[in-house]
Amino acid sequence: MEFEDFVKAAFVKMIYEVIEADGKIHPAELETLNKLKNIIGFDNKFLERAKKLDYDNALITLYNLPHDQKKALAQILDEVAISDGAIHKKEMDLIIETFINIGLGEETE
Repeated sequence: MEFEDFVKAAFVKMIYEVIEADGKIHPAELETLNKLKNIIGFDNKFLERAKKLDYDNALITLYNLPHDQKKALAQILDEVAISDGAIHKKEMDLIIETFINIGLGEETE
């Protein structure tokens, strides 16, 4: 799936938020992030810019996405959260909050 740069930035921002949610950056999470670089199409410079993106602006961008792109984000965030072998409560809380804030589950397919 191809994404415009501003959408990629919002995805990457949320991915990194999940990685940092439990206060520990696990090597398996970074490995998953590196795989996602190829899949989504971003590099380390892009990652650094995306990390600085305002959280609320990222949510607004994600809220306005079509349902299939929201589902893609959901799968990615789930993959990142389980990559270290366990989903921390803070990661799960952030993912659920993100889904609610972007309206995932409200629309019908």
